[in-house]
Amino acid sequence: MHYVDIGQGDPLVFIHGLGSIKESWQYQYELATHYRLIIPDLRGHGESEEDQAISIAQFAEDVCTLLDRLEIRQAHFCGLSMGGLVVQEIYRQQPDRVQSIILSNTFSYTPYLFGYLSLKERMRNLQLLTLDEYITLTATRCLYEKTPDLIQEAKSMFVIRSEPYIASSQSAIQSNYLPMLPFVKVPTLLIGSLYDEVIPLYSIYQTKWFMPQAEVIIFDKCGHLPNLERKEKYNEILFDFIEESKRKKGTCMHTVLNSFNARTVK
Repeated sequence: MHYVDIGQGDPLVFIHGLGSIKESWQYQYELATHYRLIIPDLRGHGESEEDQAISIAQFAEDVCTLLDRLEIRQAHFCGLSMGGLVVQEIYRQQPDRVQSIILSNTFSYTPYLFGYLSLKERMRNLQLLTLDEYITLTATRCLYEKTPDLIQEAKSMFVIRSEPYIASSQSAIQSNYLPMLPFVKVPTLLIGSLYDEVIPLYSIYQTKWFMPQAEVIIFDKCGHLPNLERKEKYNEILFDFIEESKRKKGTCMHTVLNSFNARTVK
């Protein structure tokens, strides 16, 4: 696997989204002053040369194999969009590996019809548009503030290869982690955005419904990429959450918190 390995301290693994690359987390590199950041390219993405056996389960297995190779027994995990599914799958496969979970702008289950229509739209657009046009469309849709400079920054976060991209999308829409969520016993943070056009906000609350112990933070005036659009605040939130989860280590994290209270970040 191609990966970034920078910093020192507790390992923090970042997992990118569909069609994205490890460099999409470059705005979080400043966290390397506090943690050892491990940021891989998933198979079929970025510099990865392996395009076969694409699935969420295989992504998770690949990440765990990488951590074994790096002799990392436990880590904090942050996944955005499809990366959030990979984090949930890692917990399903190896719960003892996970110190805390950050699920950013992702889902745990999507209704089949919604997922199928999204997949068909992606396939149609890939046929009708050039790759650059498709990446521009994707990057623009990911943003709240659709300025030329920000669109260009968002475009740099994507390198799309059609076949693994579609295979990854197919596996993602078949995922269902809802039955597992009530039994997750590590600190969990759910991050959503009020104007996310890719993952509707209801997906965050669906996950919260099955995971009442999780904390929720919602970004106002932000799209699908808070790690870009609100990077300073995003990094601050991740740091605060991880440090708090370390302080709570050894205590029971399965306490049911009150309802759907969420903190909105202006």
